[in-house]
Amino acid sequence: MTVMLEVKSDFGVYDVHPDLAYFDSASTSLVPKKAIKATTIFLNTCTVSSRRGAYKLAVMSNTLVENARSSLADFINTEKSQVSFHGSLPAAVASFAYGYDWHKENRDHIAIAESEEHSILTTLLRVAEVLGLQVDTIPIDNTGLLQIEQLKARVNSRTGMIAVSDVTTGVGVQNPTNEIAGIAHENGAILMTDATRSMGTTTHSPKSIGADVLFFSGNVGLMGPPGLTVQWIDKSLGTVLLPGIIGGSAVANVTPSSYDIAMQPDKFEPGTINVPAIVGLGAAIDYLRTLHSRGFLDHMKALSQYMLERLTSIDNLVLYGLPSESSTIFGFNMGEGGGISCHDISLFLDQSNVAVRSGLLCAHPLIRVFANEGIIQASLHVYNSFQDIDRLAESLRLIREQLL
Repeated sequence: MTVMLEVKSDFGVYDVHPDLAYFDSASTSLVPKKAIKATTIFLNTCTVSSRRGAYKLAVMSNTLVENARSSLADFINTEKSQVSFHGSLPAAVASFAYGYDWHKENRDHIAIAESEEHSILTTLLRVAEVLGLQVDTIPIDNTGLLQIEQLKARVNSRTGMIAVSDVTTGVGVQNPTNEIAGIAHENGAILMTDATRSMGTTTHSPKSIGADVLFFSGNVGLMGPPGLTVQWIDKSLGTVLLPGIIGGSAVANVTPSSYDIAMQPDKFEPGTINVPAIVGLGAAIDYLRTLHSRGFLDHMKALSQYMLERLTSIDNLVLYGLPSESSTIFGFNMGEGGGISCHDISLFLDQSNVAVRSGLLCAHPLIRVFANEGIIQASLHVYNSFQDIDRLAESLRLIREQLL
């Protein structure tokens, strides 16, 4: 029998809201006290930007950033030079896409999965508008899974990039990224993957996913402070690719008419990086590593199994996607054809201090495959418990009895 982790006391939110049942971790995870403490200590004792001076505080800041980078690289089994920190997912994606040499590579086509979140989808659509590229949106089936045959039919020698997430938002469908990587590489294209909803809560790593470049939030699976996106890039690709957005420590030896690009990973980190969030992420990684040694994955599997059992037992609850006993994201509605508004359900649940996400989830094309007005997304993390799931299930049962 799995020994469940009891870690609510490690999260300050529960000190203020002790009866909170929080199921929105796929959008924003709660931050452990250790990460908050590390961030606070940095702001109280150092504050200054990394790589912005030779004095002691600047050196201290740089050391903290590099320690966090090393910790993260070790956790996801990669080299620290392959990891860079960014202010947001759209900014990181834009810099990568604008930096790719479309003319030199003789490419003018992007293939984007219909299931991509707006941070990927709309950013690449805008890149295509600016650069005059062709775009194919690859359809998904009625479960949210990418249609591989459609991808094969649309990718060709002119395709520069394919964008497909590892685990989708809303319904938690896992795409076959290794197979997709094979299709990309057969055509000389790059596979770009959003790994936000798998990094930290699964055994997935950059190597196991198979993509050429990964982007993921520091504040979902990894439980770092908000406001930080991480890029991982294949070593050979990172050596040759120049970022599209530069400045600050991303450049060196600047003259009025020229500049040199800095070494990796500095070249991917323009402007002032979010040192407080990076320091907090480093502490969150250390905390997460401790949890893994205490049975984190078994705990998460037990939660997933119980969540699936409870949700499937509720009459008139429509569960979307391909939910399984390893899913950490569950998308659903109450009643066929939309039934009760997903936003009404969310508000009713909130009255019982049960927090879920509702709506189109910043992924309109994906979610409209299931429901035009949106769905409920309930997602799990380590601080959840069987009791939380019971409260969610019983509240949904009560809503069904009173409103359907």
